[in-house]
Amino acid sequence: MKMMPNQQMDSQLSELSGRIAMLQLTRAERLQIRLANMKEQVSAKQQERSDKKKKKLAALANLMDLNDRDRLQEAELAKKRDSEPKSSGPETMEDDGFCTVSSKRKTKNRHTIRSTPERPTEADPDNADEPQTKRIRNDEEAGGDNMPDDTLVTLSEEQYKALSADLRRRKRRLQDFPALRLREMGQRALLETPQDARTPIFLSDIQNLLMSGMIGQKSPCRPDRWCSIEKWVSLSHSVVVILEGLSLYHYLSNESQFEASNKIFNTKLELMLPQQGEGMIIDEIAQIPLTSVQAKMLIDQHGSLESAVALNKDPTLFVRGIFPIEGRQEPGMDLPQLHPDDKFPRTKLLLSALQMVDEGYPIPLQGELHSRFSSYKFTKKSYKPVTNRSPMYGVDCEMCRTVAGVNELTRISIVDEEYKTVYETLVMPDNRITDYLTQYSGITEDIMKQVTKQLKDVQKEVSALLPDDAILVGQSLNSDLNAMRMMHPYVIDTSVCFNISGVRRRKSKLKHLAMTFLKETIQENEYGHDSIEDSRATLKLVKMKLANSIEFGDEILTQHKRLQEIANACSGDSITNNMFAYSAKRDRRTAIVNVGGLQPRLKELIEKAEQVVPKDNSTAVLVHEVATTKEAVRKVTEIALENSLTIANLSIPEEDFLLDRAERSAAKIDKVIERLWNTVAHNGLFLVLMGGSTECSKGVAKIAIKRLNGTEQTSAPIGC
Repeated sequence: MKMMPNQQMDSQLSELSGRIAMLQLTRAERLQIRLANMKEQVSAKQQERSDKKKKKLAALANLMDLNDRDRLQEAELAKKRDSEPKSSGPETMEDDGFCTVSSKRKTKNRHTIRSTPERPTEADPDNADEPQTKRIRNDEEAGGDNMPDDTLVTLSEEQYKALSADLRRRKRRLQDFPALRLREMGQRALLETPQDARTPIFLSDIQNLLMSGMIGQKSPCRPDRWCSIEKWVSLSHSVVVILEGLSLYHYLSNESQFEASNKIFNTKLELMLPQQGEGMIIDEIAQIPLTSVQAKMLIDQHGSLESAVALNKDPTLFVRGIFPIEGRQEPGMDLPQLHPDDKFPRTKLLLSALQMVDEGYPIPLQGELHSRFSSYKFTKKSYKPVTNRSPMYGVDCEMCRTVAGVNELTRISIVDEEYKTVYETLVMPDNRITDYLTQYSGITEDIMKQVTKQLKDVQKEVSALLPDDAILVGQSLNSDLNAMRMMHPYVIDTSVCFNISGVRRRKSKLKHLAMTFLKETIQENEYGHDSIEDSRATLKLVKMKLANSIEFGDEILTQHKRLQEIANACSGDSITNNMFAYSAKRDRRTAIVNVGGLQPRLKELIEKAEQVVPKDNSTAVLVHEVATTKEAVRKVTEIALENSLTIANLSIPEEDFLLDRAERSAAKIDKVIERLWNTVAHNGLFLVLMGGSTECSKGVAKIAIKRLNGTEQTSAPIGC
């Protein structure tokens, strides 16, 4: 039927009027209409995505719940296995002091995300041999939307938000774990480093690590020399296992028997130990403040914890094991008898072996340092133990540049405590001089024309001059000893014990120290430095410090003492609440489990700590003396989670590592370590210290931090 002309015209007019109306709309109105249309199209897709996200989150929550339940079930089963009496079957070892660890494998966790009821399996010739898990995955890939709706949980908006927040908290908790990163000195000590390039860490390095774990960021002794601890506050607790009588030689000879230990530890370091007979490792470890109350006692006595550490350390402990020192300094023998001019023991200013390594002193350690200083001579063939009355000698050397590309000795001066010159001579270097460095050394070509004395002559004369217990004093004395090509065990370095910058690594020049403290002007001679003048200045500085206090001239110790005085004046509790907040938490205690009786020295330390323990015994040091290694392991398993620091001191008899018993003994020790590792909680620090033997004084330090899944974190090296 044809449209009438009038009707057609009306239709065209209507369409035209609609277009005119659209053109009359503002641009903003047209944009709003378009946005509304787009929202209608997108809202359906967003709703679909939101539903899928909620379903995935619900499935993840189900999986986490199953994992948590399985973890609890595994813990209960492990507890039951530990509590069950051991059968006397053929696999059971005799009770010779070591525990027996079951070798049964744990059943694998099998988690199910969906609670789908089992469907009857239909005979399918094509899929008869296909695994069930693969069939489920294939079904999902073929069409996950075709699965029954009751298999997926639908969450409300409130449930969705709460579950999302819980997942974020879990993620943060998993990411907030402590980590140990080795620095250059730590990497050098790794057992995987070749022996000729290896430099061991010291027991004091382990002390610093434990003190940082106990006290935290305010610890006066941090392990930054060899490692760094990230997120130390997340450490749940520390377990230290000391194996007295087990050396580096024993470990390397039977390394294959430490199967479980090698899986646990990625960080295995060579450890420098005191000489046998100088004291047990646990005695030295216990020198750290074991409780917050004990730390406060040290602060009250010495002004600051830093000063207490400086005054209570024994700098010669490891030096005695490195240098040929005859005899042994008994604790308390002669040391309390101060020199008439001193207010505190001069031995406390001596550099420790660790400081000598850090400062570049020549020291006869095996490994990389041994090859570097193999041509050096000792100042004496043997030494006597140093005392608080040992004489001090100021030493200063001047050097010139030679064709060998190094500075070689050309002048040496030595003065005694009366500031009298006891030795002074010029020395002709072995190599031809290319630069006299006159502006520094004062040496000229004319001065050296008649010189015939050589370095070997100086070494003999210095050795004959110095007493067996002489203390050498100097500014950066490592440079002088390297120029003399000699090694000496007892040194005081004014660049270390004096610090006016407030930064330990930023050293002050001797000229500035003399002007600041002695009010003397030195090194102003236009013809160069005077070695006699410099050696006298260093002696004067040290004697002035000894006449005052350990903090004198050390801005770092002075600042700590000043801050401590301010804290004490403001609030007596500020020490506990701030500096030692970590170790002073409720029920954060230290426990020592020892096989046999404690040594008198350790008993004395613990008794001093107990004298100031308040009625609330949450800060007490708990001591458990047991008869056998098996009992010690059982006790550590019971109490490890209750204490901030647990120390297990186990003794390994020498006969256990005779040729015919070594492998069997190593395997038993490996099982002990594995069982103790299983007692460590998530984010727990686990240290095994092999304490050396009479045959080999070198030990091993194994370090691990436990993660939630029971494996150790990897110690990745950081920048030097």
